[in-house]
Amino acid sequence: MAKTEIQSILAADCGNTTTTVILIEYAEGRYRLVARGQSSSTHDLPWQNIVIGVQEAIHQIERKTGHTLLSSGGWPIIPRNANNQGTDVFVVVSSAGPPLAVALAGLMQDISLSSARRAVATTYSLVTTELSLNQEGGSGRRSPEAQIQAVQAEIPEVILLVGGTDGGAERPVIEMANVISMALQVLPITQKPDVLFAGNIDTRPQVAGILGAVANLRAVNNVRPTLDTENLAATQVELENLYLQRKMSRLPGFETLQSWSRFPPAPASKSFDKAIAYIGQHNGLNVLAANTGSGATMISTQTQDAHGVTIRSDAGVGHSLASLLKMVSLEKIHRWLPFDLSLGELHNCLLNKCLYPNSIPSTYQELMVEYAVCREALRLTIEQARVGWPLQQSTGRHDVQWNLLIGAGRSLTHVSRLSHAALMMLDAVEPWGVTTLVLDANSILNVLGSIAVVHPVAAVEVATHNAFLNLGTVVAPAGYGYWGKTALNLKMECGGGDSLEIAVPYGSIQRVDLPPGEKATLEIHPAGDFDIVGQRGRAGLAEVEGGELGIIIDARGRPLRLPRDEATRRERLQQWLEGIGKSYAASEQND
Repeated sequence: MAKTEIQSILAADCGNTTTTVILIEYAEGRYRLVARGQSSSTHDLPWQNIVIGVQEAIHQIERKTGHTLLSSGGWPIIPRNANNQGTDVFVVVSSAGPPLAVALAGLMQDISLSSARRAVATTYSLVTTELSLNQEGGSGRRSPEAQIQAVQAEIPEVILLVGGTDGGAERPVIEMANVISMALQVLPITQKPDVLFAGNIDTRPQVAGILGAVANLRAVNNVRPTLDTENLAATQVELENLYLQRKMSRLPGFETLQSWSRFPPAPASKSFDKAIAYIGQHNGLNVLAANTGSGATMISTQTQDAHGVTIRSDAGVGHSLASLLKMVSLEKIHRWLPFDLSLGELHNCLLNKCLYPNSIPSTYQELMVEYAVCREALRLTIEQARVGWPLQQSTGRHDVQWNLLIGAGRSLTHVSRLSHAALMMLDAVEPWGVTTLVLDANSILNVLGSIAVVHPVAAVEVATHNAFLNLGTVVAPAGYGYWGKTALNLKMECGGGDSLEIAVPYGSIQRVDLPPGEKATLEIHPAGDFDIVGQRGRAGLAEVEGGELGIIIDARGRPLRLPRDEATRRERLQQWLEGIGKSYAASEQND
């Protein structure tokens, strides 16, 4: 079917907790998002059929639009018939189910294995164990026997073997291949992992001779062909293929979903990442998208210089919360709570969430705990992603000045108040300068990249017109000052002639009304110790557009510092919640 003949697209996103289906149609000269349906995901007990959740979401769209999309047998009508029933295209993405269990084996922890970790972090994978020649055990260097036992104890689904530069030393790579071979020989055939070799290409024949007889071996380009060069693309593609084969295709009912579409299914992370890359490249923006899910947290970035993605399948806010709690202390989560709650009570609350990952907070206390977990999941993932960002003199950290910050995932988009979503993103990402803040409120980003493969124009037009909810513009100076002293002076000139001038004290968050669609000019004059444009004390000028929260002035400083005293900290957190929750308009000041 030619792209010009595609008038409607039905796209399904099957997550661990929620299944979302959207309908895009061509009307009035452009493609637009017509309707969305959501249901609980049904790949797990008691249903064990992923199709049921997709059908329920489609039925919701049918009720909203009056269109018939499914046949009496429950499958999509494709293509649309003469009675305008059905849809022209069906696409599906998924993040449901557990991540791919990967063991890393290499030579040096801070060279080849470092590259391997970055490759694994681009898909839904979880590193179960690491083996290296320079790895230390309890009483010195870890013996081959101990490394063999580590592989056999974890029984990974994939072993990623890396190490050695192309043309470099071969013996260490062969030694590690022999260790893996001995570990796999005693495993039953049903438990044997795939082995992906991405090391010294000159050792491929020897590695094939050692491992080819005991495992399904795949060889790709070296992740570290030279000490100064990193090449992850081929390894990333193979890991994604293994996730599709070992995880997505084995979800109960997934074969049925595949049969509905002419296009191969994709991991939701891949589709999401493609969409962010396009948005940044097409608009010439530095974009950061934060996606928090029940099973994983993802950070996708696009700058004028590079693209990056980091996925932590051990940092979700529901199904992988138990893994997150092994890396993030209770104290770190506790520091975001604006009320008095003992560590024991917090621990019990989190254990309950681990037991019932699909549960929804029923009290204000549970809601704030979930928001605190979301902050820490995002901060953990951002800290890993930040390594590849350029160093900024203003903050002293690897912090890009983001033009656009996108919040996605249930924890950020299904909030009781939009101000809560904004504050979570500000606390986790800590953007500085002038940044537009939006939410993927329609849960479209996960499928947008796959839609772009089918019909680029449809994806572009939906992304441009009605994909996101614009929260507004954030003005956040980098630097520190004295509590209560002026951090910046702001003057706002609105298109209708209204104006406003305010002095914002350090340590506060304030909000100014600017309705969605309205334009304004901001003159920003930071105090001498603060930076808004890349030079301390230098004024900035910005043309901005209003949103649901207008203009947010975050004068808490960068990097963000929380008071150590518990009572003071709780008081400040409450002040910030109140500050971002209410605003005043330029017209009020003029009166």
